Amino acid sequence: FPLIFFFFFFFIESTKMALQGGVISLTVEFAQGLSEKDFFGRQDPYCIIRCGNQVFRTRTHVDGGKNPVWNQTFPFNVVSENSAFITIMDSDEGDDDFVGTATIDFSTARSYGTDRRQVPVTKKSGKQKGLLSVSLTFSAAGGPPPAGAYPPHASPYGTPAGYPSAPPPNGAYPPPPGAYPPPP
Repeated sequence: FPLIFFFFFFFIESTKMALQGGVISLTVEFAQGLSEKDFFGRQDPYCIIRCGNQVFRTRTHVDGGKNPVWNQTFPFNVVSENSAFITIMDSDEGDDDFVGTATIDFSTARSYGTDRRQVPVTKKSGKQKGLLSVSLTFSAAGGPPPAGAYPPHASPYGTPAGYPSAPPPNGAYPPPPGAYPPPP
């Protein structure tokens, strides 16, 4: 019975931590090895990032080709969201072409405050073609408590008998005894 209680308590506590609200700052850094959608010239890729009902778009990297660079950061307010979905498109006259998708998991950033990863880009066929590099930072709602907000540490069992509760002020100790007593 105690073991079951421990696992249940651990599960509840880890769930609370995973669902702590705050802001995820997601930086879309670059992509490598994407599918080329333009037959003439180089493609002009951009990303659409979705997290819950929030949507952002990177700028278009004109002539970015298979290895575009964006280096753009977007703030997402998160409560229960644990991932973002990124769609990479090629900007064209008329309809834009689908390049691929990537999914970014927030769990490491929520646990440790930061994360940097390269995730696979998946084509419509389901095959991987290229990588997307992102970095994440998580700031909990309300931030850390201000300095001094924690109560002072107290010994769980109190002060042992015969010991002072705090060191005496300077000069309150008796002088140390002399070296050795004189021989008889």
